[in-house]
Amino acid sequence: MTKRKRRALGKGMEEIFPGLSDVDKLSPREVDIELIDTNPFQPRKQWRKEEIISLAQSIISQGILQPLVIRRIEGRYQLIAGERRLRAAREAGLKKVPVVVREADDQQMLALALVENIQRQDLGPVEKAEAFQRLSSEFDLTQEEMGEIVGISRSAVANFQRLLDLPEQVLDILRTGQLSMGHGRALLGLSSKTMISRMAAFAVKRGLSVRQIEARVRKQNSEKGKRANRSSIMETAEIRSLEDNLQRILKTKVRISGRKKTGKIEISYHNLDELDRILAIIKSGVNA
Repeated sequence: MTKRKRRALGKGMEEIFPGLSDVDKLSPREVDIELIDTNPFQPRKQWRKEEIISLAQSIISQGILQPLVIRRIEGRYQLIAGERRLRAAREAGLKKVPVVVREADDQQMLALALVENIQRQDLGPVEKAEAFQRLSSEFDLTQEEMGEIVGISRSAVANFQRLLDLPEQVLDILRTGQLSMGHGRALLGLSSKTMISRMAAFAVKRGLSVRQIEARVRKQNSEKGKRANRSSIMETAEIRSLEDNLQRILKTKVRISGRKKTGKIEISYHNLDELDRILAIIKSGVNA
């Protein structure tokens, strides 16, 4: 996408789809429901049957309160926004539906479908995170630009996208609603994906709250830090003991530095005679 388009997207949804904010002000027309095809760029693949049925019942009693947004294509119409309403209208048995006809290219269709999904209150956090990720990759948008488009802060966008760092099996748990976005964010405090998966499974089994997971993550990280500390202390004590032994054998100052697997030994001498003496001790030990 060109820089010009990127700047336009960053100014808000009105720039992606000019006139979209005025849709409610226009007089909708009615179109045969059989002439409307779904949006091929719709990122949402799963629709709750009970949700569609509930909306269908509302449509039967009150009608469609907000018109669908469509575009003309090859003698038919293609849905731009309002797939849930379209599905519910079909469930309710409607023959015609109120629509507003707009012009939109494929990129605008995708952008609008993504944004519409993100703004839905009943969409899960993982689905929203994936929609943000796709908006970012397809349109080269920053988190600040995406936040401006959907009306949330940059940090909120970042929190959604961070969820995608969770292991896939944990994302599946979030998709089913067994754990919330808050649970997911708390789990990201652990350092390994194995630990995250185990903690997530334990949280589901015990029905842990977000605060309980946060407390367990803090405890886990604290214990890990203590173990690393103890290991470091033990390693240092072992090195000091080796230094003392070498100093007794060589009768000079010896310093060992480095890590557990690699490092170096520094042997001090003050003149060539002392160096010859040290080398003789080392050679005698090699030949012994």
